[in-house]
This record gives sequence, C-alpha cells and structure tokens, in this order.
Amino acid sequence: MYERIAEIARRIAASEEVERKAADMVKGRDEEIFPDALERKLARKVEAGEINGLVGAVDGGLLAQEFHGIDLVITRAVAVVFEYENSKRKAHKYYPSPIVTPDVEADEYLETHEFLWYKSLLRLRKELSTARGAIETLKPNFMLMDGSVVPQITDKPGEGSPIRSLYGEVIDEYKMLYKSADLNNCSLVGVIKDSRGKRFVEIIRRYLGPEGEILGKAHDTGFLNFLLKEGERTFTFRYSGSQKEHQVLKDLEDWGTKVDAFYLKAVEGDRPLRVEFIEGKRSFDEIASLIFTLSRINKNYAYPAVLIEADLRAALDQAELDRVYGELVAKTGLRSSMMKLRRDSRPFR
Repeated sequence: MYERIAEIARRIAASEEVERKAADMVKGRDEEIFPDALERKLARKVEAGEINGLVGAVDGGLLAQEFHGIDLVITRAVAVVFEYENSKRKAHKYYPSPIVTPDVEADEYLETHEFLWYKSLLRLRKELSTARGAIETLKPNFMLMDGSVVPQITDKPGEGSPIRSLYGEVIDEYKMLYKSADLNNCSLVGVIKDSRGKRFVEIIRRYLGPEGEILGKAHDTGFLNFLLKEGERTFTFRYSGSQKEHQVLKDLEDWGTKVDAFYLKAVEGDRPLRVEFIEGKRSFDEIASLIFTLSRINKNYAYPAVLIEADLRAALDQAELDRVYGELVAKTGLRSSMMKLRRDSRPFR
C-alpha cells in the first residue's frame, strides 16, 4: 500500500510540474489572439471596486434516498439579497423567506441512473424558480448562482427516459430566468468554486498547437493556479466553441450563444474561481470587479459572502429526511416499497 501511495504522490507532483511548465510557456503572450477569446491579454488585472446597490444570490439544498419501491427527494432553495452602500452591507432580504419549508417529491421504480438525474433536476428546478422570483420581487442588480448558469450534460436524460419531460421543464425554467433577468436589468452570474472544467486548457492547447500536448490531462484550475496571480483573471471566452453542436446549449436556443466565462484568482491562498454569465447587461470588467471584491473575505477561501449566506439558509439536515420517512411509515405502515435498501440498513455496522 505504501509503495502505491508513494507512486501516486510522484504522479501528482509530476502532473503539477507539467502545468507549471505550460504556464511559463504562455506567460507574457498578452497581445496574442486566442481561439474563442473575447479579449486580448491572457492574464488581466482586476480592480476592486466600490459596491453600491443590490446583490442577490441563490442556492439550493438536497436530500435524497432510494428505498425498495420509491425514491424520496427533499429540496429547498433560498435567495438572499444584500444591499450595499460604499461596499458595506446596509440591509438584507430573503426570498421567499428566511426559513423555507422544504419540498418533498417521490417517484416509483426509477433506475439508479435515472434517480441521479431526477434528484438533480428537481433541485435545479427549485433553484431556478426561486432565483426568478427573487429577481422579479426584490429587483437586485446582480443575481449570483452557486454553480453554472447553464445545465450540465450530466443533467440531460436520454430520449426514452421517463424523466425527460422533467428535463424539459428545467430548460424552460432556465429560459424564463434569463428573460426575467434581462427585463429587470439584472446580471445573472454563476460562481463555480470547484470547477473541473477543461475549456480554458483546450483553448490554450489549440493556440500552442503540437506544443499544447503537454496539457493533455490538465484541468483549468490546476493550470491557472500557476498562471494567475492574486487579483488577476483570464480573458473572457465563449462557454463553448459551437453552440449548435453542444448537447445542452442548443436546447437553450438563442440564449445558448450568450454564455461567457472567465477564471479569477481572488486571493493568494485559494485556487481560481470559474465565473460564468449571460452577456449583455454589464461589462466583463464590472462583473470581474464585483466577484473579486465580494470574494476577498478570507485569505485562504475565495467566495462571495452573499452566496455563503444563501448556502447556509438552503442547507438541509439528514434529520429532515428521516422525519419525512418516519411520517410516511406512520401513515402507510412499513410497506414493502418503504423498506430501506440493504446497504442502508446493515445490522452489523
């Protein structure tokens, strides 16, 4: 075992050395034009700005468990809006309220892979409708989302799936959210704290040509942790090189062509954040400045405080699922469909 651990450690070190060398290879090429880049300069300085106005954030909580005959899912979403004056929080509001009663959903006889889609789509649907309601009710200048502003490929069920219609509902929610943000002059911004994306690395590989093969297994944040300094961001780039060929963007119709992204290193002790947004309402620099200013609350942890508050409000405790399960059993009796799976009810550990 210890030999294997040593081997893995060497592989990690070698991989990071490759990323460091690749970053050194492209540093200083600020006047080059990179594929799918919407700006010049590989690394751009970000200025902290004074924040005035309303900044909202939304996050969702999820609990889910498979039973012998049903799949139980509990979701909750909360939006919070901070009012800033001279970069200081002056007031705050919640939508729909500070304490939200969770939604309970159940479906029968889903395959395991369909259950994974089902619970993710239910959470997304709740988050999106909550974000839209907050924009229309509280009128923030920005609405930050915990994660991407578009659905992920892993959220899309196959054509014959029984929950394909649920995916369609979620796509409709995304389009309604985009439209609501546009009509209310609100910038919709997604902040991904732990991105596993490779889109930026792919751009650099295309630019470097054969030399870019050095980055074959690299992820964006690993590579950019060596490239970016504190207070820098990458150029803004298109979410995808081809909206028509992307499995999810094409479902968003014209909105799929308006999704952009950049990476931002807000503090020295943490990795870069991936920032995505629907273009048009604010400039790239305005969005970068806002996220940079809001994310500098800890030297080792970069994340906007308003999103942290939304996360805390939306979080669900396992005890809530246990309580729902107990109430169902009390009303139905311990029927076969309500029995826990063997992996969740081992008597010997």
